[in-house]
Amino acid sequence: MTTRRLLALNVGSSTLKGASYLLNAERTGAQLRVVEQSRAEIAVGVDAQERLAVLVEALSEPTGGLDAVVHRFVHGGDLRDARELDDGILSRLEALVPFAPVHQPAALAFARAARMHWPHARQGVAFDTAFHASLAPWSRRLPIPEAWDALGVRRYGFHGLAFASALRIVASHDARILQGRAVFAHLGGGCSVCAVEDGRSRDTTMALTPIGGIPSPTRSGDIDPGALLYLLRHERLDAQTLEDQLSRAAGLAGIAGHSDMRVLLADPDPQAQLAVELFAIRVAQSIAAMATGIGGLDHVVFSGGIGHRAPGLRARIVAHLGWLGLKLAAGDNDAGAARIDSGSGPAIWNVAIDEERELAESALAWL
Repeated sequence: MTTRRLLALNVGSSTLKGASYLLNAERTGAQLRVVEQSRAEIAVGVDAQERLAVLVEALSEPTGGLDAVVHRFVHGGDLRDARELDDGILSRLEALVPFAPVHQPAALAFARAARMHWPHARQGVAFDTAFHASLAPWSRRLPIPEAWDALGVRRYGFHGLAFASALRIVASHDARILQGRAVFAHLGGGCSVCAVEDGRSRDTTMALTPIGGIPSPTRSGDIDPGALLYLLRHERLDAQTLEDQLSRAAGLAGIAGHSDMRVLLADPDPQAQLAVELFAIRVAQSIAAMATGIGGLDHVVFSGGIGHRAPGLRARIVAHLGWLGLKLAAGDNDAGAARIDSGSGPAIWNVAIDEERELAESALAWL
C-alpha cells in the first residue's frame, strides 16, 4: 500500500483551521483515498510561524514527515484548477491582495511559513474562486466600462470550497442535485448565495471582493456606489477607512451594534430585530434572484455557522419564499436534520460543510 501524509491549512479572516490526512492507495498508480487523522482550529494571530507551531501542537499528530501541504486562498483571480505552489503562483496571488485585503495577506503569510517549516513537502493551493469558473457570461461581466473590465474588475465569486463541500454532501443523500437546479446559501462570518445548475456554478452574489453581495455579520454587502462617493467627498473618509468600515463595522454590526446571530435572534431591541429581518429578507431575495437566473428551483441548501446552526433564522428566510413552494418540516428544522423540507415543493437541506476535506481532495489533482 502507498501512503502519503497531507496537511490542509484553511486560513480565514480570524481563524486558522488545520486537518491532517493520510492518502492511501492499494497499489502504485491506484486512486488515492483520503482518510482524516485529526483537526484543530486556533486564532490567526500576527506571527504566522508561531501560529503554525501552535496549530501543529493542537493537531496532536506528528507532522514532521509530511508529504504535502495544501492551502486555501480566497482569491485566485483567473487561476482555476488546484495546483502546486511555486514562486510564480505566489507572485500572482500577491497581486490579488487589493481584491481580498482581509484574507489574502494572511493566506500568503501562512503559505510562506509552511514552505519554511516543511521545506521538503510539496505545497499546493486551491481557490474559492475556482468553483465559479463556470459562471454565466451575464453574471461574470459587470455593467462597467470595458477599460475597467480589462483591469480584472468582474464577478469572481467566493466561498467556492464551502459550496463544493455542500454540493458533495447533498449529492451523497440525493444525486439528483447534480442534474438539477439548486441555490446554496452559505451564511457565516461571510455570506453569499450561489445558483448551481447541473452541478456547475452559474451565478453568485459576491463579485470582485468578499465585501459585496448580501449583508454579513460585519460586512456591508452591496450598497449604492453613490453612497461611497458621498463619504469620500463630503465626509473626507480615505479609502483605507472606508474599506475597514465596510469590512469590519457594517452589516449586522452596523445596524445592531454587534453581530452574534444567536444574541440578535433573542434580543428584543428594535435595532437587533431590524438587523435580523433585513438579513432574512436579503437572503430570501437573493435565493429568489438566483433561482430566476437558472430557470427554477429544485433544491435550497443552507450552510455556514449561521445557516447550519440557526433553525429560527432558516425558518424566517423560508417563510419569505412560500410563494416559490418552499415549506419547512418544523420538527426536522429545529432538530438540525440534513433534509428539512415538508416533502412537497423544492427540497431544503441543512449541511455542515468541510472545507478542509475539499482542500485534501483538491490535492489529488496535482499529487
